[in-house]
Amino acid sequence: MHFYRLFGILMIFSTIGRSQSQIGSVELSADIRRVKIHEDINQLQKLIQSSIHHDVDSLQVWLESDESFDHRLKIKYLSGIKLILDDLKSGSVPATQAQSIIEVYKRFILLDKNGLSIETEVEKLSYEINKSLLSEKTVFYENPGLRKARLFLQGQFLKKYPEKILSNVINDLDAPFVDEVLTIAAHRFPSEFYNYASAFESPLRNRMLAVNDRLVQLLCRLSADSSGRLLYPFIHCIMSNEISYDSLKRITGDEKLFFHQLVNTQIHYQSEIEKGNPPLAFQEIFKLIKRKGAETFINEVNALHDETDAIRFKIIEGLSAEELYYLMIGTEDIIYTSSFVGLFQRMMLVLNKRSTDQLLINVHFDGFRKFIKMAADYNKLNDFIKAMRPEQAELLIKDFVAGLEHDATLENAVDVANGFSSINDVYLKKKLTLEVDSNLSVMRSLENKFGIKVYETLQLLLMAEKDSGIAFSKKYGLGVQYFMPRKKLLHEGRMTELLFFYGDKDGKVSFENFLLHYKKNKNWKIIRSEKWIEIKSIQKQPISIFANIPFDNTDGNDADAEAQVALLNYLNEKNLQPSIVVHRGHSYHLPSTIAQMPVTANVVILGSCGSYQHLSKVLDICPNAQIISSREVGSLSVNDPILQVINENIRLGKDLDWSAIWKKLNVQLGGTTVKSRFENYVAPHKNLGSLFLQAMDSANFTN
Repeated sequence: MHFYRLFGILMIFSTIGRSQSQIGSVELSADIRRVKIHEDINQLQKLIQSSIHHDVDSLQVWLESDESFDHRLKIKYLSGIKLILDDLKSGSVPATQAQSIIEVYKRFILLDKNGLSIETEVEKLSYEINKSLLSEKTVFYENPGLRKARLFLQGQFLKKYPEKILSNVINDLDAPFVDEVLTIAAHRFPSEFYNYASAFESPLRNRMLAVNDRLVQLLCRLSADSSGRLLYPFIHCIMSNEISYDSLKRITGDEKLFFHQLVNTQIHYQSEIEKGNPPLAFQEIFKLIKRKGAETFINEVNALHDETDAIRFKIIEGLSAEELYYLMIGTEDIIYTSSFVGLFQRMMLVLNKRSTDQLLINVHFDGFRKFIKMAADYNKLNDFIKAMRPEQAELLIKDFVAGLEHDATLENAVDVANGFSSINDVYLKKKLTLEVDSNLSVMRSLENKFGIKVYETLQLLLMAEKDSGIAFSKKYGLGVQYFMPRKKLLHEGRMTELLFFYGDKDGKVSFENFLLHYKKNKNWKIIRSEKWIEIKSIQKQPISIFANIPFDNTDGNDADAEAQVALLNYLNEKNLQPSIVVHRGHSYHLPSTIAQMPVTANVVILGSCGSYQHLSKVLDICPNAQIISSREVGSLSVNDPILQVINENIRLGKDLDWSAIWKKLNVQLGGTTVKSRFENYVAPHKNLGSLFLQAMDSANFTN
C-alpha cells in the first residue's frame, strides 16, 4: 500500500519548512534540503526495470518518517539508496539480487544506526552485494565492523577473480583467507605462482612457505632450486608420484636421458588429455622439448651442414623414432632442410618394420598436422604415407583436415594451408580438397559461423591454383601467393628493382657474380655511377635494376651503408618506387636491409641463410609482399638464377606464376650440385598460411 494511504495525516499537517517530493506516484512530505535526493532516487527507479520499486518507496518513507533519524542520517542513508540504484542500473549488481540488496541494506542501516558491527552480516552475502554496500563510497564509513567486513570482501574478490590473487594479496597476508586463496592460485596459475615464489625473502614468499598444501610447497621448492625451471614442467608427474623430485633432478645433467624423459612425459600427457584429464601445466613440457631439442641437437646438426652425415648426425644416435619425431616438430622454426631430411631418414630406419601410422598412434597423433606440413615442405610426405597401412593413410588425410573449427589459435588450419601448397602428389591434393569441401558442408549444416569461415577460406585458397585466385581475391580483397601480376610491379610504366649488397668478402663475390649475367646479355645495359649501378632493359618491357656497390668495410667506415643511403635518396628524388627488393648478404646484415625496406615492395627476395624466420618482420613493413626466403643456406648459385628468371619474365611482359617458375628452376638446377641448396628456398606460394591468417582477420567475410 502506498504511503499516501498510510501517512496521509502526516502530509496534511506537515510544517511550512517542508516540501512535497514524489515517490513513484506518491507524494512525500520531506525537508526541502532532501527533496533533490528523493527526486534523484525516483528518476533512477524509472530507469530500472525491477520489482523493487515498492521496496525502495517504503525505504524512503521509513527514513523520512522515523524521527530517530536526524537530517544527517537521513541524507546519509538516502544517499546509500542512490548508490544501490546506480549499481543496479550499471549491472554491477544483477537484477536477480535487487530484492535481496534492499532487504540487506535496511538490516545494515539498523545495525549502523545503533553502533553495531555489520561484520557478521557480510559473511552471508554475495560478492556483488557486498561490493556495492562496502565500496569506497559506502555510507557505513563509521561502522565499527567496516574494516573486517571489507577484508571479507577482499577474500570474496580474490576467490571470484583468482587470476588477481598474486598481484593483490600482498596487502592482506594476515587475513584468514590467505591460505585458501594462495592454494587456489597455485593450482590455477602454477607458472605465475612459481615466479612470485622466486622472490626470495619477500613477505609473500614467506607466507607461501606457511601454506599447508603439497603443490604450494613443491612450487616453493622448485623456485629455490637452480634446476627449478627444468623440473617445473614435470609438476603433474611429481604430484601424482609417477616420478620423484630427486630422481628427476639427477637426470637433468644427461641431455639425452633428460630429452628421453621429456618425450615420454609428453606422450603420457597426451594420453591423459585424450581421456579428458589434462595434466597441470601440460603445455610446459612441449615448450621444453622445443628448447632442449634446439639447444642439444638441432643447433649442432644445423651448424655441421658442411660435414659428412656421420659427423653431422652423430649427436642424435640412440634417439627413438618418437624422440626424432618430436625433435622435428619441435624445431620447425630453425631446422634446415637437410637437417630435417637427415632426421626423417633416420626416423624411418629406426622404425624398422613398424608402419608410420603406428608411430602416430604411439604419440597419440600429437602435432601430426605440423609433421605432415613439414614432411610436405621437405618433399617427404609421400614416403611417410607409403609406409602406412592403406586404410590408415586415408584416415590420416581425413583427420588432417577435420576439427579445425575447434582450434581458436588457427595453428592447425595454418598447417593445412601451408601443407597443401607443398604437396605435389595429385591424388593427395584432390583428397585434401574433397575433405575441405565436406567439412565446409557440415559447418554450414550446423550453422557454425567460425567453422564456415575457416573451411571457406581454405576452400578458396585451395582453388587458387586453378582459378588464379580470382574467387579468393574477390572474397577478401587480398592477392594470392600463386601469382604476382606484372601490372602490380609497375610504376608509371616501369618496373624498379632494388638490391642491397654488403662490403664483406662474400658480398663482393656475390655482386660480381650477379653482374656477370647482365654483362653478357644483349637485352640489358649496365650504367655505373659512383655509389651504385643501374641495369636497364633495352628490349621489350622497361625495367631498371638498382644495386649499391659493396665497398670494402673492413676499415670500419661502412662505406657500403653510405652507398645504400645515397641510392635510396636518389630513387626517392626520381620518384622511382621499387616493387622488387632483394637482400644479398649474410644473415647478420638482414636487419639492416629490413630497416631500409621500401613499403612499395610487392616481391621480396631474402637471399641469406635462415631468412625464412624473418617473414613476419618483412610483412610488418610490406603486408602484401610475396616473399622468397631460405630455410637453410643462402647461396648466390640459387639467388642469381631466381632473379634471372623473374626479371626475364617481367621483361617479356609476363605475370609471375610462382608454381611455373619453381618448376622451371627445379629443372634448370635439378641436375646440378646446386639442387640441394635450391630445395631450401621457400617460394611465395608455399606461404599460404600467412595469407590464410590475413583472410581470417578480414572484415569482408559473410556467410
